[in-house]
Amino acid sequence: MCPPGRQPAKPMESFDDLSAQMLSPAQKEKGEMVMAGKIGESGVLRGPMRSGVDPKRGFTLIELLVVISIISLLVSILLPSLTRAKDLARRVICLSNVRRLALAGRFYLVDNKYIFPPVRMKYKSDGSVYINEYGRTKPRWQWFLDQGVGPVIEPGLYGGDFGDAQTTTMTNEYFLCPSMEGEYARDIRNGPYGYNYQYLGDSRAVSGGVYTNFPVRESEIKAASQTVFIADSRGGDPNHGKHSYTVDPPKLATSKGVLKFGPTAGKDGPIGHSPVEARHVERGSVSFVDGHAESMTLKQLGYEVDSDGVVTPGLGNNRLWSGTDKDE
Repeated sequence: MCPPGRQPAKPMESFDDLSAQMLSPAQKEKGEMVMAGKIGESGVLRGPMRSGVDPKRGFTLIELLVVISIISLLVSILLPSLTRAKDLARRVICLSNVRRLALAGRFYLVDNKYIFPPVRMKYKSDGSVYINEYGRTKPRWQWFLDQGVGPVIEPGLYGGDFGDAQTTTMTNEYFLCPSMEGEYARDIRNGPYGYNYQYLGDSRAVSGGVYTNFPVRESEIKAASQTVFIADSRGGDPNHGKHSYTVDPPKLATSKGVLKFGPTAGKDGPIGHSPVEARHVERGSVSFVDGHAESMTLKQLGYEVDSDGVVTPGLGNNRLWSGTDKDE
């Protein structure tokens, strides 16, 4: 009840009513359109949106092309870095492999009166040259380095008097380079790693029981940490192959009586110069007689290299190969 003589109070207007009084007719109409968009037919309140804009509108063709261009640009920037990182990772694995093989060579020296393994025995082994517990006819150097790494080829894959079925497919991962693919990747003759045979074990026969430079004793090596043992090898073929189980120094080891490159001149004819192959970001993996390993360029190893990166046979410096830290 209102006291006599006083007008009854008007009901308090809501905030929305006050706001509506302050808006022009055009503003009111626009507000109704916005609210209709927010609430929709279902009556569910939706998020804010612009009036007159379809919420289901997708990308335009131009916007899509811009996104694709940005992604392509990022890929072109990152891909070389990712490829290089992958190559460097392979180089690390390869370097570890040649180091393990060098250590296996150290074990062999202890077991074999400190005599380095021959590059290959021309005749069947008669016991005068120790190979390993399995034996092998005409073994290449890989067969001698089994301690700590295992045999180069799984023994179950061959048989016969000397455990030999003439198989040439290597099964031991320590003898395989992760950057080498194709038909020669597992070939014991044309595979990834070569032996510094000219200075450490050139067992090419001069006459019965006489060899070019074999046996070689560890005491003859005056600079073990500066003498290449095993390394990435290219072979006598300009691409890869032809007796890459040998690796040649820049020049012939004439001081050791070596008169030609390659271990033979048989059905393939004369074998060409087999330098280190720089297959790991322009470097080769190289192990040394003392057991350590390094990633080195061809020039660091003494090779004469032209502007295209091709090695010139017969030129350069043999200091890191000779065993004396001298170019001889």
